[in-house]
Amino acid sequence: MTEPLLEARDVVMTFPASGVGSRPVHALRSVSLAIAPGESVGLVGESGSGKSTLARALLALTRPTSGEVRFEGKDPFRARGDDALAFRRAVQPVFQDPAASLDPRMKVKELVGEPLLVHRLASGAGFDRRVSELLERVGLSSDHGARYPHELSGGQKQRVALARSLVNRPRLLLLD
Repeated sequence: MTEPLLEARDVVMTFPASGVGSRPVHALRSVSLAIAPGESVGLVGESGSGKSTLARALLALTRPTSGEVRFEGKDPFRARGDDALAFRRAVQPVFQDPAASLDPRMKVKELVGEPLLVHRLASGAGFDRRVSELLERVGLSSDHGARYPHELSGGQKQRVALARSLVNRPRLLLLD
């Protein structure tokens, strides 16, 4: 059997109580899953059931109260330096609300291309070519690169967010 690309084991997420007489919120209770390379997994649940909370744990954005997350057998919460950068390059999110994840002061070309600069994957003509290629791949023209997020429809913003997540060829996409 192939080692999972991403694995969660008995992940628990409990948030402290706020307010007098309130109780802690148990967002996740002993969640386990494994995603193999090339596999697609869908997680279905009603609003408030913990899907986004689990995504944040799998992305190593929020540390679980207990349990563990592993990417290629390693704990992403312990990653530092180049290892942390490699994890961020390999696992990319696409968040529910694209408007909240796109800096309104940046043009689409800058938003999509920023990961290329952060990870030192392209510059100059290679940068322009990769950004244009990704915009077209998600159904936008390269002309959209000159626009700001507020000039786009909701669907176009979602496509920009998807292009941004794909630009550095991640090994795993987590769509919230």
